[in-house]
Amino acid sequence: MAEGYGVNWGDELDKLRTYLRDPSGNIWTDAFLRHSWNDVQQNFQHRTRVLEDVIAQRVPQLYHFGYMHDWEFALLPTDMSQFYQCLTRHGENIICHRWESQQLAGTTVDISDCGAHFTQAWEAYMGLAPGEVIRMKFPQNFNSVKFIAYDEEPIGGTTRKAVQSCDPSYVTTEGAPVAFYDYGETDNSYVLYPKPSVAFQSDPEGDGVAFYASGDTESDETGVIAVRDDSTPSAVFGASVDIVHTENNVFLVYDVSPNDLETISDEPDYPPFLRKYIRYGVLSRAYGSNTDGKIQSLADYWGARYDVGVECVKRYVRNRRTDRDYRLTTKGLSPRRNLRHPRLPDAYPAV
Repeated sequence: MAEGYGVNWGDELDKLRTYLRDPSGNIWTDAFLRHSWNDVQQNFQHRTRVLEDVIAQRVPQLYHFGYMHDWEFALLPTDMSQFYQCLTRHGENIICHRWESQQLAGTTVDISDCGAHFTQAWEAYMGLAPGEVIRMKFPQNFNSVKFIAYDEEPIGGTTRKAVQSCDPSYVTTEGAPVAFYDYGETDNSYVLYPKPSVAFQSDPEGDGVAFYASGDTESDETGVIAVRDDSTPSAVFGASVDIVHTENNVFLVYDVSPNDLETISDEPDYPPFLRKYIRYGVLSRAYGSNTDGKIQSLADYWGARYDVGVECVKRYVRNRRTDRDYRLTTKGLSPRRNLRHPRLPDAYPAV
């Protein structure tokens, strides 16, 4: 969302220092102002929910690597971003089947298992009944779901407990998904219920399931192909792109959690007409901090302007939703006629 605005954190920092009358950083350090900006922009998004994004996700989702232990994550390649933590953690151990936890605990009660376990999500769709639920990863900047659909049909949200109570064999149930639920509070993933029916086409050369070729460049955010050197470039973007269709895939509309700024060249996620409100909040915190530059009257002044900006943006978001014309239609039926409004005759008034 930030690409193309042309103003990075370095430019915003210069503006802040101009307002603070501290161009050399003698009072407020760069790190303090950057941390304040990151904190204020999260507060601004929480109060206004003005940032949102859309994405289409493959089913099954693709990952660069599968790993088991938490410590392995630090050893994964830094130039790749999509990793799948596979199998099940049980204390200090990693287990596949539920009977392994029985063996570790020294109990004698028989524990049945659902089916096969896997280290990559696509393996669960290769014809065997899965032994665990299949997770889908939310985008990196995900905050909350606004709308989600599978195969162009909207699905609702639920909980794992609700699914278990109505379907004890929910892990292996297969069909068109009707709902989704969060996998866990500490895991940025969700699960489609029931498991989607996905059929892979067999490769005549016997290479199996292949989505990438040599020389492909993947997107850091979605993990799908962004550029393919040996294909025809797109006339619009100037580079070849891999289009993920909504058919048999997930379409997700979600609130964005702004990315933290780390370097001078980073661009804020907010468009230029909203960044001034973030600036007001940072100025209020700077003038209110316990430093030699503390001026409480200016802290209150910029804080009031920040609060007014929050209210204005909240009204803008409400009006933007009000202006939308929502219509419920049934798939396959002819489209409804356009809405007609009363109007005066063309010949009125008579001359």
